Amino acid sequence: MLQLAELPVLAHAVWTRRQSRRVRGERELVAAIGNPLLAARPSSPEALGVLCQQLLEHWFGAGRTLLPLVSLRAGDGRSTLAAELARRFAAMGERTLLIDADLRAPSLHARFGSSHRRGLADLLAGRDVQLTACQENLALLAAGTVRGDPLELLSRLRLRHFLAAAARPFRVVLIDTPAAERGPDLEMFAALARGVLLVVRPGEDGTRLTWLRGRLSRCAAVPVATVFHRR
Repeated sequence: MLQLAELPVLAHAVWTRRQSRRVRGERELVAAIGNPLLAARPSSPEALGVLCQQLLEHWFGAGRTLLPLVSLRAGDGRSTLAAELARRFAAMGERTLLIDADLRAPSLHARFGSSHRRGLADLLAGRDVQLTACQENLALLAAGTVRGDPLELLSRLRLRHFLAAAARPFRVVLIDTPAAERGPDLEMFAALARGVLLVVRPGEDGTRLTWLRGRLSRCAAVPVATVFHRR
């Protein structure tokens, strides 16, 4: 039987094991999720510029258009990064579509000073939609007005048809998905794109990242790149 005096020792051992699984660099990241297509990068302006160029050459340049951004938790910086990458691709002259697919907690419309109405949820429900022109070469599809279960909306065939149609006028389609902790919504987009960009908070629990990698594997989606985002 565990003695009361042993509790502090046990708590320290548990804390130590958890700390040893923390992901603070690329070595720990690869141990948790496997080898991504591109090297992990910080969210500094210089690193993001290089990442955009590499994505054009090695992901979008291979005839692929879609790239969902995924993260474990809300507040990991996923939406901030999605908006920043979209602006950078547009500034590089690439026709870019940014989609707010976080129907549970949409935020991109506020970042661009636009309305959240007539967006993705409306499209999936068969209602009229409107793209917002944010800057030259950049359009935003807001989350829209959600009436019902977000997962059921995303399961509709209209999503696949729309993303296929978006691949014609846009070379880059970035999709901001809900945090993994909020449900399986992100898997809809991971399965269609067959790849994702992971946004990771430095110090994240490697066990949780391995769990997320398992979900992506079931969608046949690979980690294309990882960005360590510091708030």
